[in-house]
Amino acid sequence: MGKKIFLTLISVTVAIFFWYFVGEKAILKDNSNSFSKLQCVSYAPFGKDESPFLFDSGLVISEELVKKDLKLLSKYTDCIRTYSTLGLEMIPKIARENNLQMLMGAWVSKDEKQTKDELDTLIKLANENADIVKAVIVGNEVLLRGDVSDKKLYEYIKRIKEALPNTKVTYADVWEYWVKYPHIKDVTDFVTIHILPYWEDEPMNIHESIEHLASVREEVEGILKTSNILIGETGWPSEGRSREDAMPSKINQALFVRDFVKLAEEKNWDYNIIEAVDQPWKRVSEGAVGGFWGLFDKDRLDKNVFAGDVSNFPNYKYLAFGSILLIILFSLLLKNSEVSTKKLLQFTIINTLFAILYMLQVEQYNIIARNNLEGTWAILLLITQIFVYYFMLSHILKPKRIDVIPSVFFYLSAFFAFILSMNLAFNGRYENFEIYGFIILAISFLWLYSTQYEKLNFGKFEKALSLVLVLSSILIVYNETFLNIFSNIWVIIALIFAYILNKGAKNIGLCDLKQVSIYTLIFVAIFVAFKVGFVSNKELAIACNLDSNSLSCSVKDFMGASIYFGYVGLITIIFAIIAFVVNKKSFSIIALFLSIGSLILSNTFLGAISFMIAIYLLTKEDIKNLQ
Repeated sequence: MGKKIFLTLISVTVAIFFWYFVGEKAILKDNSNSFSKLQCVSYAPFGKDESPFLFDSGLVISEELVKKDLKLLSKYTDCIRTYSTLGLEMIPKIARENNLQMLMGAWVSKDEKQTKDELDTLIKLANENADIVKAVIVGNEVLLRGDVSDKKLYEYIKRIKEALPNTKVTYADVWEYWVKYPHIKDVTDFVTIHILPYWEDEPMNIHESIEHLASVREEVEGILKTSNILIGETGWPSEGRSREDAMPSKINQALFVRDFVKLAEEKNWDYNIIEAVDQPWKRVSEGAVGGFWGLFDKDRLDKNVFAGDVSNFPNYKYLAFGSILLIILFSLLLKNSEVSTKKLLQFTIINTLFAILYMLQVEQYNIIARNNLEGTWAILLLITQIFVYYFMLSHILKPKRIDVIPSVFFYLSAFFAFILSMNLAFNGRYENFEIYGFIILAISFLWLYSTQYEKLNFGKFEKALSLVLVLSSILIVYNETFLNIFSNIWVIIALIFAYILNKGAKNIGLCDLKQVSIYTLIFVAIFVAFKVGFVSNKELAIACNLDSNSLSCSVKDFMGASIYFGYVGLITIIFAIIAFVVNKKSFSIIALFLSIGSLILSNTFLGAISFMIAIYLLTKEDIKNLQ
């Protein structure tokens, strides 16, 4: 009994040390000489449950919120940058009350009427508030999005120049699009470029980011032959998924901003930091990372970006408590068990590791879950993981029982892993690597089944899933490169599940999957061609902006809306359920066709579920009308 208590105390000590280290020791120390005030900061006046998409539903921006925000920001900057005018007409007045100047932006989009209203309001507000408007920005990343042609944008900017002869006028876009469309400079008073090392096509890690930014600014200055450049957006996210070795974190955000401002002051650059406050609404279109670029969090609490010590786990004490609680509770399994020293050591190591991993996963879900659906997903996974955690420890104590973990938990885990792999393979830019809890699952099932594969008796369905997991892993590595440590860990997890599924289906050969493989390859080719040649065709998008009345443009707009709002995935899952009920081959083939389309067209969550249903129907033995 004494040995059990001693090892439990060791386990608790290790957990305490781990959380203390990551929370208190692995931190960015305060640099009181960093800077006094920022030149300018992007500001969007939305509360944590608000977004610009709610204006059509009657959203009215709270004047009280704007007053509190600008009073807070006035302590850290003398300027704010806005991106739209409609619904934000009170901002200039409140900015003046707080001695803030403005880079006033107007939102330019495909909607000509809305754009006209934006520009009309911009002219009105700029004239009325000339004393605080440093410059107006006509459009933000319009060319990047392909919302209007460069010729149309040129006309919009020229109109504002003529209407505001005494106000500086510019346009803002990522630096590559200024290089691509240099003639836009001819109609602006200065160039506004966005340099976001995290979002580059070739992402820069935190250690290379400042040098990269300086190099890009120098390159743009040389190409456009002007030094009159405003870095209109730069910054670093505090949370979210890594892109290659560009890793979001609270420490990295503070490190980037402090180092950048120091360099900008040395070089006498004009700049604007993105952004003032975390904007949760951006997580819908940009993934979790989109909501964490603020210098203050969604509740307007200081993230210590300017000064002070910064920890990636400021709430580490709560996480440590959770790990300790798990260790103690699961150690109760030892109470009436007679185990060898070897088994006791295995139990202690697994219990300690899983307790830390589980709380890391809880913390990640607490950050990344964007809505009720993702909250439900997180709860289901955490429940599965805690049960497998328990069953794994039970298996160590009673190793001869293969059924100590019910098979339903393996299938649930494999299905969850499959869905995530599909998300990462086909829509990975905005998806997260939920590795911590899946490490628990992968270790547990690999350990449990290591000598029991012959008892699994898997069939064609499991074999097919294993092959798709391998192929999706290759695609993930291609997308993410080996620089992304989180991606690499996920691929290992996916391959472990693929290995177990394949070993359990050792009696099934590739020839047994010939027919479904042919269908899959044909459908993939069709939808890849459709996506590249039609849905994502930039030339067609620009042509449609000039003349949207053609049939192809109408179809393109319809498909774009269906993909954006998730209708493709919804239709796919409905048909997959119908195919499951009808149980006919023709319906199953159509379900497979639609599911592959849903995956390739980025409705991956429901597409992955539908794909599994279709593959199950096409590989099970008793399907009706098989011939």
